[in-house]
Amino acid sequence: MEQQISYKKATILVIMITLVSKVTGFLREILLGSAYGATYVTDAYLVALTIPQTLFSSIATAITTTFIPLYSRIRVEGGPDEDIRFTNKVLNAVLVSSASLAVLGMVLTRPIVSLIAMGFKGEVLKLATAFTRITFPMVVFIGICQVFIGYLQANSEFALPALIGIPNNVVIIAMLLLSDIVGPYGLVLGTLVGSIIQASMLLIGAFKRGYRYKSELNFRDPYVSKVITLAFPVMLGSMVQQVNALIDRMLASGLPEGSISALNFANKLNGFAYGLFTVSLATVIYPLLSRLSAEKDMEGFKDRLVKALNVITLIILPITVGAVVLRQPIVSALFERGRFDARATAMTASALMFYSLGMVFYGYRDVLNRTFYSLQDTKTPMINGVFTVVLNIILNLILVRFMQHDGLALATSLSAMVMTILLFTKLRKRLGHIGGRKLLGAFLKCVVASLIMGLVVYWLNSFVAGQGLSSGGLMGLLVLGCIIALGALVYFVLVYLFRVEEVAWLVNMAKKRIKNL
Repeated sequence: MEQQISYKKATILVIMITLVSKVTGFLREILLGSAYGATYVTDAYLVALTIPQTLFSSIATAITTTFIPLYSRIRVEGGPDEDIRFTNKVLNAVLVSSASLAVLGMVLTRPIVSLIAMGFKGEVLKLATAFTRITFPMVVFIGICQVFIGYLQANSEFALPALIGIPNNVVIIAMLLLSDIVGPYGLVLGTLVGSIIQASMLLIGAFKRGYRYKSELNFRDPYVSKVITLAFPVMLGSMVQQVNALIDRMLASGLPEGSISALNFANKLNGFAYGLFTVSLATVIYPLLSRLSAEKDMEGFKDRLVKALNVITLIILPITVGAVVLRQPIVSALFERGRFDARATAMTASALMFYSLGMVFYGYRDVLNRTFYSLQDTKTPMINGVFTVVLNIILNLILVRFMQHDGLALATSLSAMVMTILLFTKLRKRLGHIGGRKLLGAFLKCVVASLIMGLVVYWLNSFVAGQGLSSGGLMGLLVLGCIIALGALVYFVLVYLFRVEEVAWLVNMAKKRIKNL
């Protein structure tokens, strides 16, 4: 019971920290829209971020995923300091690999940008190339971050890895506030500095947890080899999101100016909710599922999995409906200022609607992927991931002809839905009955409650618009906040009356937090 409580507390702590990080991230996006709007400068900056992150983030994330179970095993079975030696071997292998990739990327920047952003010509291509050459060294610091995230999470430290996004956002925000002085190159340099700060924070945290650096490098070490072997299928599976974003931006680069920016802002809005809750939940539940799997407690394993998926349904479905109904006022209230005009609002709002349709499936996918990893099955997510990438490419090529950038957003959502169905099917074949009735019952109840809430929110928004109260600025934000709060109240009253089991769990957790204040 104490173990369960500790994981619940860890989840809440990660959600709270992630909320602050997401808020500062949104402020960053708002200021980016205000400073540079949906223009070729923003497009070039976003491509410069996409390239190094896409090339290396998936590899680094795979290292974290495979590092945790191997580190835990070495800590139990190995001799004194073997876990530290293992960490150093993995870190040094990552440093050598990432530094080589960074140098290669800086030499071949122009052809890489031309390949990735095929529609870029002239000034925008020149600017994107210059930006990307500055951001390529980020791959080294991304690699360092992922190794120490794995080290800290394996030592039950979840707060610091969740915290590192905040100072990174603060540096970028400072560069945007000083945009008239530092210009777009200051923004790019600030982004690189932010990644350095993130790596430094994690290194300090690791030292406090007992880590000590040694320059030991051995690619043939059996455990390092195992990390590489296990990480390869995880890498391919985790590349789904990165490759989808890359494909979207490749195709969007040939669409009207601002299409990449509109997709970025819409995706950030969409990712705020699902990332806040589902990524936090998946991060904390992964070690728990791994432990239950190792103990052969499959009933407990299934119970925790069903609860996690139902919590995602409970929270994300109403957010999906709310984002669809309130897409225009949300984008207008948050972004429409400075150079972010009505055209940019309309483009971003339409993309938000289509991204939001897949929000709950993004959440399911993250948890189900971690479920397979906890079962030491890295191939199933990889196979499904490759299939989804192919499907996304096909849907992109079809839908972009009819819907332009909206088609790219819809293709991403449809691909996530298909992948989720495939993962559910494979997991049921492996584990047998996993509580399908509980999942379907909670889903249907939440759908009904969300649709009723959506009608209420739609009426409220129409009413305040008719009264002239939905204008921009502070008043617009306050009115929008009131509508969202009333919608949330209606929804949670409905799901409470519908007796959705996970509501009682959330209520009990809230009561305990209030008593502890």
